[in-house]
Amino acid sequence: MKSESFRKQALSLVLFFAAVAAVFALTRLRSDPAKKQAEFVVQQLLSCSSAVEQAVDAAAPAGSEPGLAAADTDGLYTFLQAQLGDAMTADCLNKVMANRLPTRITALAGQSGGKLTPADLTLKKRAGAENCYDFSAALLTATDSTAAAQVSGTITMVKEDGRWKAAAITLNL
Repeated sequence: MKSESFRKQALSLVLFFAAVAAVFALTRLRSDPAKKQAEFVVQQLLSCSSAVEQAVDAAAPAGSEPGLAAADTDGLYTFLQAQLGDAMTADCLNKVMANRLPTRITALAGQSGGKLTPADLTLKKRAGAENCYDFSAALLTATDSTAAAQVSGTITMVKEDGRWKAAAITLNL
């Protein structure tokens, strides 16, 4: 009698652990680490308006007028590399700088009266493209949360040195 009860308990325990393992495996399959990292990169890029302005002003030559016109691009590059270098490939960081994405966001923030914060960020996997996501978000003013702009774009992720990194970013303001 005891051995039969023991077998039932052992079988129940084995089934329980198998169910837990199946749930864990399914959850792991549904999680998308590339998408999570893409969301982080987009969030950081869209949130960088006041930080970029401060970095640009700090990198400006002494005696120059404050603002983006007198920007030292090496200083801005160093700032962005420190903020997003681990999340972007070097080529992507160079393209972000060449396309002036951070300064475009900062200029929009200046027109809107201050720092912008992204809201309602959505990423959707692009059909037929591996690790490519379309994104959209509203940019709200930090002071009163009024809509300043709607942004959209794409981000493509690659695995480099065992980590997911942005390989290409487009941004439509």
